[in-house]
Amino acid sequence: MFAESGRALERALRILGEGAGEWTGCVKADLAQRAIWLGDAATAGQDASCAWELAPAQRREREFIRAARLQGEAVLALGDLSLADERLRHALTRARTVDLIQEELPALTALAELHRRQNNPAAALELLDQVWEPAERGPSPLFHADALNVLAQIERDAGNIAAAIRAATEAYTKAWCDGPPFAYHWGLEKARAHLAALGAPEPAIPPFDESKYEPMPDVEIDPAEPTQSGN
Repeated sequence: MFAESGRALERALRILGEGAGEWTGCVKADLAQRAIWLGDAATAGQDASCAWELAPAQRREREFIRAARLQGEAVLALGDLSLADERLRHALTRARTVDLIQEELPALTALAELHRRQNNPAAALELLDQVWEPAERGPSPLFHADALNVLAQIERDAGNIAAAIRAATEAYTKAWCDGPPFAYHWGLEKARAHLAALGAPEPAIPPFDESKYEPMPDVEIDPAEPTQSGN
């Protein structure tokens, strides 16, 4: 599925071509998010910067905010905490100005992780406290899982094993969604890693029940281009 997601986005870029900056920026942002999940921070930074440069063509505030947040997450992964702080705070400020909760929550979580890396857990926890209620109200289980995974790491850093297990278990539950394959894979994997490191079991959750849903259609992600034949 990881390979298919890349092929789908690269095909989208080919279809858009050179003259469709309005939508190319959206695809570049998707590629940046994918690269962050896959741990390729350098590629994520390049794609996020491209999305930022193309954002004016889209004339939507959301695209500026998303690109800035992705830039921040990419450079955070690369260890540039100063630039990460600037980009993430920029994204957070703009997201709050237009009440864009789907960008505000990940920006808060990334800033919390930044403060954790700066050995400032109190500031990290203060930021996470701003996530819980809106994430629950949303509901926004994916954002909630990400924040809980950061909380689990903060508690691990402090040696609070029971609290870390609680946070990781809840992150696992939030990321489960309907159950694999319809789960938040990256949130689930981080929660699993926390629980394994803590020597705690994974929670028992009913698996995805295929009988309750229509089957997904089979779609060819990147079909071969039709050949042109002349007379």
